[in-house]
Amino acid sequence: ERPVSPRAVRIAAAAPAPGSGRTASAEGGGPERAMDRGGAFGTSEEDRVNCPFYFKIGACRNGDRCNRNHIRPERSSTLMLPHLYPNLAESMSIANDEEWDDDMYSKAQDHVEYFYEDIFQELATYGEVEDLVVLDNVSDHMIGNVYCKYFNEEAAERAMKGLTHRFYGSRLLQPEYTPVTDFREARCRAFHETRCARGGLCNFMHVKHIPRAIKRRLVREMYDEHPEYAPARDRERSPRRAKESAEAKSKRPSSPERRAMIAQWTKDLRAALAP
Repeated sequence: ERPVSPRAVRIAAAAPAPGSGRTASAEGGGPERAMDRGGAFGTSEEDRVNCPFYFKIGACRNGDRCNRNHIRPERSSTLMLPHLYPNLAESMSIANDEEWDDDMYSKAQDHVEYFYEDIFQELATYGEVEDLVVLDNVSDHMIGNVYCKYFNEEAAERAMKGLTHRFYGSRLLQPEYTPVTDFREARCRAFHETRCARGGLCNFMHVKHIPRAIKRRLVREMYDEHPEYAPARDRERSPRRAKESAEAKSKRPSSPERRAMIAQWTKDLRAALAP
């Protein structure tokens, strides 16, 4: 069995558009000047010039009203697709720490797993995906946000050009470069280790759980379909692995079928919320 690339296994285990705030150029200088004026660049509350939340998460609850700089990168290996994931009512209840049962959890989990597979496969057509996360937060500036980190900026640039002005279902894609490069620093440790007292309104990332088996399979399939991404030593594939991969694909719904299921769940949600 061909080993999975160690780099790829690092996929994270764990409304209105995000505010742009002021830019460094409006203040008469770039990040270097901002560092001179405010100390540590966007990394802590000690920085009175740059917004630490935007620097770590790529989104800020204060939006344009934020009194600190939101420095939008001109290039990045990470893209954010704001408000892309269509949360179900069950997902919202779980995220808000309301009452829920096993059936609600199963429906919400199936929904996000189908979505994750579909969007991963689409994003992988532009380049080698290192990490993909879907947020569980429910605040206006974070709800449904999807972050995709590529191994290089060129792939992110191709994805930016290819996704702009496209639709996913009825949602217009509005990809943007984000300063987020380390999801471990951006995520809420309390949420991933025990329980977050702030619930879904927390300003740090609550990452939706995707089973490791699904992530590993998607990475293998990415290298199978795009062998140019894999290191040279991993491009050889045994006939047994090829047969197993083909059989697994034949048993799962195709991408159009997954999108149809997601669309139907979204339609049911709108019907349930209609007066």
